[in-house]
Amino acid sequence: MLRITTETTAEGTGIKVEGRLAGPLVHELERTWHQVLTGKFATPIIVDLCGVTFIDAKGKCILRAMCNEGAAFRACGPDITATVDEIQHLSEVMNKHPGGVPV
Repeated sequence: MLRITTETTAEGTGIKVEGRLAGPLVHELERTWHQVLTGKFATPIIVDLCGVTFIDAKGKCILRAMCNEGAAFRACGPDITATVDEIQHLSEVMNKHPGGVPV
């Protein structure tokens, strides 16, 4: 089960994700993300992952794409926080070396 809610305030737009970010449900977050990007939503965009219990490979891919497109993340718990840290670090490395990581 996955629940996604959005809220726009004067400070920006929040996307709250709760449940398992896995399998075909990942497309729901991707759809929401594109609606926020193409709509008239306030920036910055903060993705709250504190209610997420699991992230699979597809979930990591959409979070990486969101990070590359300017999303900021809020994470709680050691597993989800470690995953977000990894995604943000990889995004920073790829932005510094767009052709790939030097060996």
